[in-house]
Amino acid sequence: MIPSGKPSIERMILGNLPLLGISYQGREKDEAYKEKFSDKLEMKRVMRVAIQYGVSLFAASSHGFNELAPTHLKAIQELEEEEETELSLITCISVPLELRGRKIDDYRRWKTHLDYELMEFGTEVRERFFEDPILNCRPQWKENLRLAKPYRAKDMERHLSIDWGVWEESVDSLSDHRIAWVEPGSETDFLAVSRMDLLEELLDRIHELGYRSMLGSHHLGATGQLIEERKVKRFDGYVTPVNRLGVMMFPTQMVAENAIERIRKTERLVVAIKPFAGGRMKPMGALNYVYRAMKADSCMMGAGSVEEAEEDFKAARAILEMEP
Repeated sequence: MIPSGKPSIERMILGNLPLLGISYQGREKDEAYKEKFSDKLEMKRVMRVAIQYGVSLFAASSHGFNELAPTHLKAIQELEEEEETELSLITCISVPLELRGRKIDDYRRWKTHLDYELMEFGTEVRERFFEDPILNCRPQWKENLRLAKPYRAKDMERHLSIDWGVWEESVDSLSDHRIAWVEPGSETDFLAVSRMDLLEELLDRIHELGYRSMLGSHHLGATGQLIEERKVKRFDGYVTPVNRLGVMMFPTQMVAENAIERIRKTERLVVAIKPFAGGRMKPMGALNYVYRAMKADSCMMGAGSVEEAEEDFKAARAILEMEP
């Protein structure tokens, strides 16, 4: 039986994306990460730093995320044995969305968000979508977004679906791990503006499998509002970008910050991701904003080296030790 009320959570979480070859700093850095972390021992070196700082909650992605995800999950299992410790996971699983049997296009998905948020939150949203530095790491982001056509509401209402077979296979593949939370990926933002009934069914299915869930959201200012209005149940909180630069905080940084403040007054958790804005901020200033200004319940920190991990977790510990 999954208990009710605000759950407890570790204040520091080891992120996984650098270990999976994702830097948010461009293709050259991504390739360097992929080459480095194709060696499982390099992954373990970074993970051991987190363990030394008392971290036992790790971010992970399902096996099909990319070619390094299975290696990462195996490294976690091996490290548990080698360090004689137990590691739990917040596991992000992409939601396999289809429209008329075809996979949802990412650029059209973002264009659908853009049109919705322009209508609800004003013209400032446009520049934020086009100029966000992380989004601009995607090939030809501006051109592709400009050319993309938003999905039509009637089509989404009638024909949008989730490939439940693929979804359940992804969840089942993680059965050998300690799963603290299943986190449906940021496609949940799209479901919030298009098919809230499918989002609720997704959460119900996670619950029926015996897992707790959190929602990944890059559009917290919009998604949080829609979920509050619908009174969606069966999830413990949000995994969402929180950084002083406002990178990937949509529809605007102020609206996202206001959403975080509202959520903190409820039983939902706020787990900060992208605290360093994709490596564009120093740890101490970045984490002061996350823990002190925004009062996030936890922060997920990814690192591309032992040195980065030491710097990040040392700064986080110093800030947390000063809390009353």
